Formats: sequence, structure tokens, C-alpha cells
Amino acid sequence: MRVVSAELWEPAPGRVVTWDVLPGGTLPPAPASLTYNQRNHLLGAAAGEPSVWITAAFDVDGPVDEDALEAAFRDLVTRHAGLSAEAVRRPAGVGLVLHEPRALVWLRQDGPVTGTVEATREHLVGELGRRCAPFGYPAFLPAAVSRPDRSTIVLGMDHLHTDAWSTTVVVDDLAALYGEHTGRAAGLPALRSAAPGVAALARATLPARGTALLAAGEPAPPAAAGRAAPQRAEPAGPPAVPAPVGADDPRLATWHGFLRDRGWALPTFPLPLGVPDGERVAQRTVVRPLADASAADTIAARARSAGASTSAAVLAALAAAVADLGGPTVLETLLPVHTRADTAARRSVGWHTTTVPVRIEAAAAGGDTVTDAALAATGKAVRAARELSAVPLEQVVETLPQPLRFPRVDIFQVSYLDYRRLPGHAASAGRRAHHVSAATRADDLQLWVSRTDDGVAVRARMPRTAIAIETVDALLARWAARLAGLVTR
Repeated sequence: MRVVSAELWEPAPGRVVTWDVLPGGTLPPAPASLTYNQRNHLLGAAAGEPSVWITAAFDVDGPVDEDALEAAFRDLVTRHAGLSAEAVRRPAGVGLVLHEPRALVWLRQDGPVTGTVEATREHLVGELGRRCAPFGYPAFLPAAVSRPDRSTIVLGMDHLHTDAWSTTVVVDDLAALYGEHTGRAAGLPALRSAAPGVAALARATLPARGTALLAAGEPAPPAAAGRAAPQRAEPAGPPAVPAPVGADDPRLATWHGFLRDRGWALPTFPLPLGVPDGERVAQRTVVRPLADASAADTIAARARSAGASTSAAVLAALAAAVADLGGPTVLETLLPVHTRADTAARRSVGWHTTTVPVRIEAAAAGGDTVTDAALAATGKAVRAARELSAVPLEQVVETLPQPLRFPRVDIFQVSYLDYRRLPGHAASAGRRAHHVSAATRADDLQLWVSRTDDGVAVRARMPRTAIAIETVDALLARWAARLAGLVTR
């Protein structure tokens, strides 16, 4: 899976086809509960925040079989209940309803025949921004770029429907369903499931919409922190939702202590980015490797020998790199962590993450060395942070003695995802699978680290200012050097 942003996406030109999906008039939508995160997000969207979408894209052989692809899209929406959700404006605020998948009307639309990568990207990104907004139905865009030899299938989704993990499920499910309907994958087990009734969908737990606490690493509008509640998992039921913990629970106390030490403010990147307080500017995205496959294997082995994980090694090297550039000796950030607890949840599409705080000490060391002691300490800190995922973020916010402060709209966060462990990974390279995110505005640094068969890479999202470019480029170089030091030591 290649993780990029819209401005870096390079879809080859071809004949574009999209689908409009309309609610059918035979069955009225069923009301559904709006989660804490969804309400906060929708209020932000209603105030004018830009669309935040995530797109799953992959290639198939030959020109698109449009009938087979439409059938595959239909099956996918039937299978994943959250894709039937619609956010609505109401006199008293905002709400959520669920449509019956079997009543949806699909209308195919022939788009342009593009001649360049730039024209293809411009058209698709424009359609994604228009169609993948949270209000109205659908908040997703089924599309394809058909070519004689190799075509691209696209499903863009508002963050209401998906997270980074889910994009891998979408690619794997759609590829199998499309193969089933074209007859190119004889013998594959059918992925379709019986469409659940609207009443059953209304009782389902839907994915929470984003807040300034990011889950799966996508930009979100300003809002109070909240827990990303999991979506209905098919067919075994929803993943467990964390229950409130006791007022004297040490995990709740840890959350409070982290925020208290920061003056009740969420973390911000500690080096200069050149954005005045209260302003946001166009984002810049950088995608670069941090370690090749061989180096990543060595780093993983070093981390294991110190009682840590590869993700802990990446964080330890990041903390050291920040300190090398004049930053603090203790790096404070937020980590998105998944909440997929069983096999059924692994194959579901939704926003199944929460967010936890972590402090990483950058131990003083000469040269580019990150010591085994620093790896061990970071491993311990990451394990302790993950234990905090059992505390609902609503409870964290509601029990604070003072209001939570948001120095910036974006939150400094570091996401780590090992795609080798996710559905469909073995086939993703052959499918040229992409996770493409909307390019919006930024006022802080956000990092998404990916481990694949090619090694470790990072996508960095930052404000497009001269200072941020200089700072982040220097940071990525030092980060890579610190990881290289783990290989050569």
C-alpha cells in the first residue's frame, strides 16, 4: 500500500466513469445515534471546514467491466453497514440516518477521457472533494479510470466511513468482488452478505467522526477531543466499545496528568513551523523512505533484543532527531491505535481507532546512536500508552477540572502501521494499491509511518511555509540518520 496525499497522486489518464448513488424512495431512512466525535466533526463541517476524504485505489487488468464493477460496489455497500450512513442538518443541530442498502439507486456517469496524469488527478480530486463531504448521501465516490491494458478502480470515502486499515479491506474486498463478477477469479469465496434490515442497521454502532484527536492519521476539523467509536463489524457484531473506568483508575489519572503538565493543551510540534497563531495555510506533503527492507529488519531485531517494537524504535529515533535540532529532550505526542479486537473486526470498514498520549525521552548520545537503554525505555512508554486506549476519550474530556485547550487546529501526532499484517497485503503491490488522502490546510506537523516489504517510509503533512519546509526536511534527514545508526551500531 502506497500512502500519499492528493497532490502527490499520479493516476494514469484514461476514460473516467463515476456512479451517483441515490437513496431509494421505497424505504425511509432509519434514525441512528450520533456519537460524540460525529457531532463535533459535523459542527466543524457545518462551520465550513474542508472535506476530509480518504481514497482506496488499485489497478486491474484490461478495460473496466462497468456492470461487474457496479455489482462489486453494490455488494461492498451491502456488506459494510457504515457506508449506508448519512449525516443530516436539523433545526436543533445535526443528526445521522441509515439508508437501506437494497433500496439504493445506482446511476452510472460517463466522465471525460483525460490525456495526462495532471488532468486525471485534477478531475478525480475535484469529484472527491465534491462528493465525499459528510452532509448528504452518499459521502463516498465510486469511480474508475478505464484503459485498454490496465485500469484503476477508485472508492473515495469521507472519513466518516474509513480509516487507514479500512482502505486495505476496501481494496481486498473490491478486488475479490470485481473478480467474482467478471469471472476472472473463479473459485474465490463469495464475499457478499445478506443485506441487514434497516432496523438492524439503526441499532449498529457506527464509526465516530474525527475530532482534533486524529485517528488513522487524517486531518480533522477543530473540535473537542473524543473517542473514535468502532463501526458495526460484519457479520459477528461490533468490536467492544471501551466502558467508562472508575474515577480513581490510574489510566484516567495518567491522561489527566499528561494534559495537566501541558496546561490542559493537546500536543503541538515543538520546532518552528512559521504559522502565526490562529492561522492555517495550504498543506505540504512529503513522502520519503526512512529505512529500506534490510535496514528495517535489522532495526526490528535490535528493538526486539532491547524488549521493544519496531514502532518504538521509530519513535525513539524521532525523539532523538527532534532533540538534535534543538527541540526538547522529552517529546510529547499522540499515537492513534486501532481497536480491532477480533477476526471479524479485521475485515470491517470503519473508523476503529482511538488515540493515546505518549512521552518519549531522547537520551543523550554521541553521533547517531540510539542506545539499547533508550529503545527499552521507549518500548515501555509505548506499551503503557497503549493501555490507555481502554479509557474512553469522552470520559477523559468530561472529567477534566479545566476545559481542554487547542493551541492549533491540527494535533502533533505520529501514526505507525505495519501493512504487512493487514488484509490483502500480499497482493497489494501487484494491484498498485494506494491510500490517497485529501490535501487541505495545516498548522502543525503530522506523521504517518508505514512498514511494508520495501521497508519503513513516512508521509509528513505540514504547513506550506518556508520555515516548515526547512524544519521538516531537516527533521526527516536526521530521523533517517538516527534509524541508520541503529543498523550500523
